[in-house]
Amino acid sequence: MMKAPLQILTVEDENAVAQILALVLGGPTAKVTRAVDGWEALMKIGARERPFDLVITDHRMPRVGGLDLVRRLRVRKYDGKILVLSAHLSDEDIQAYEDLKVDMMMSKGFDII
Repeated sequence: MMKAPLQILTVEDENAVAQILALVLGGPTAKVTRAVDGWEALMKIGARERPFDLVITDHRMPRVGGLDLVRRLRVRKYDGKILVLSAHLSDEDIQAYEDLKVDMMMSKGFDII
């Protein structure tokens, strides 16, 4: 029996970063869906029967940012993995994400050429 592909939602307003994530993570064992901000992510999450296995979110985005998105996911009892990918996290932001029990935080310290 073949296992269903991993369902990944990337929430990223920078097109180049979103494309890299889709290229690196996508394939026969994973399906990557993109949202450009937290608001669009919440709409896509709410419209699905099967929840995403992983949400990868930027921190700074228009309309609904990463921290607010994670707060709303926790209110909705989302139990998948959450990874925060950002170049701009203050100590307060890091503490807030830790309090919300995100699974991982990574810095956007890579160059896209």
